[in-house]
Amino acid sequence: MRTSVFFAVLGIIGVFPGLDAFAQPAGGADPPDGNILLETKSFRYVIGADGANQAFVCTATGEDYCNRQPATAFARALVEGQWRRAASVNADGERIAVTFADTPATATLAVTAHARHLVLKVVAASDDVEELQLANVPLTLRGTLEEPFAACVLALNMQTNVPGIPGPSNRLMASCVRRFGLAGAEFAVVGCPAGELRDALKDAVSASDTLPQSPIGGPWAMDAPINRASYLFAAPTEENVEEIIKTVKSIGFNQVQIHGGRHTYRFGDCKPNPALYPNGVASLKAVIDRLHEEDIYAGMHPYAFFIDKATPWVTPVPDPGLASGAVFTLAADLSAEADAVPVLESTEAMSTITGFFVRNSVTLRIGSELITYSDLSKEPPYAFTRCTRGALGTTAAAHAAGAEVHHLKECFGLFLPDPDSSLFTEVVEANARFFNECGFDTLYLDALDGEDTLVSVHGVQAGGG
Repeated sequence: MRTSVFFAVLGIIGVFPGLDAFAQPAGGADPPDGNILLETKSFRYVIGADGANQAFVCTATGEDYCNRQPATAFARALVEGQWRRAASVNADGERIAVTFADTPATATLAVTAHARHLVLKVVAASDDVEELQLANVPLTLRGTLEEPFAACVLALNMQTNVPGIPGPSNRLMASCVRRFGLAGAEFAVVGCPAGELRDALKDAVSASDTLPQSPIGGPWAMDAPINRASYLFAAPTEENVEEIIKTVKSIGFNQVQIHGGRHTYRFGDCKPNPALYPNGVASLKAVIDRLHEEDIYAGMHPYAFFIDKATPWVTPVPDPGLASGAVFTLAADLSAEADAVPVLESTEAMSTITGFFVRNSVTLRIGSELITYSDLSKEPPYAFTRCTRGALGTTAAAHAAGAEVHHLKECFGLFLPDPDSSLFTEVVEANARFFNECGFDTLYLDALDGEDTLVSVHGVQAGGG
């Protein structure tokens, strides 16, 4: 049940029995007036009037788990490329106003208390704030379930970043950046006896009106029998599904994982292989419907956001949203027949080495043409050499000097979308649509270990990219 958050100025905290002891800062000195107490039934969090973390206390035992050596700030703001710690905090009703040292930057947070968690939401931040770090509390806990108390932070929307998976932690912290919007970023601070942590996380998820919820995922995962079952990788078709059902049952499994790839369905747009599924999605849905009749679950196993080079986003006309790690400038006019691409910028950081786990491609995009190269000139005049024009089914064309030469990103032999482009959304929507139309039960986002490719991987950024 949601209740109003409880604030207290520690100058009058003595009216609440038992709080004086935990409110004492390190060294036993009297606490300064103006400190803020955020309280739930299971923990109390004290922020100093100067923005410093003062205490994070288990209500049941009175044990303070805030690590104050060295002292840390409740909040930090990135302003003009420099981190500024909170200089003052002031409570007004259910809101906290924060100022930051040596800058006019400010932020305002709304706080709501629940039984075992606090919800903090950024209401406003001044225009000079580039990033906020909030509830940045180092703990004396090791972050294990063997300890008597557990605490963690849970992001409640996509604007908010929390490092690590929700669970016992030795440090609390949430952050948000201007790029994705500071106002509206929201997170929960959870604290309770360790044995109650999963239930406390359930409460936090259930209380959120923004966080996607699954009765078999997140803190409910251990309660769902499907998550303790075994699966078999297979490519079931209308021709072999009966044999696969027989095999799965004979070994006591109840799930079939259908791994993506050209053999089954293409990564990116999820187009089914017509050799296996002549009626496309309808054929695959018929197979999954048959598995369901035998109480066998079907799992979709794509490669996250990655894009097969045979998709329409690549050929015959490449989408401008294909991610590039560097952008060069064409140094001279380029004919449709030329086998070298001269560029103004240094190619020293470029490579011809590729492989499944190598974060590199040998593919360039100029306008609507893809070009592959097999050698480089790394000294002036810089150039990509021994090129194949009109690669991957695109059309070779002439290009004028000054044109942008995009060096495409690649990982696992696949391209990927620029995360700021509409292509990224198109890939996500294609995967979601395929999941829903086929009637899959589970989703395994393989290849998320390649998410580092979403950020720039090369130093060359001429013209953007």
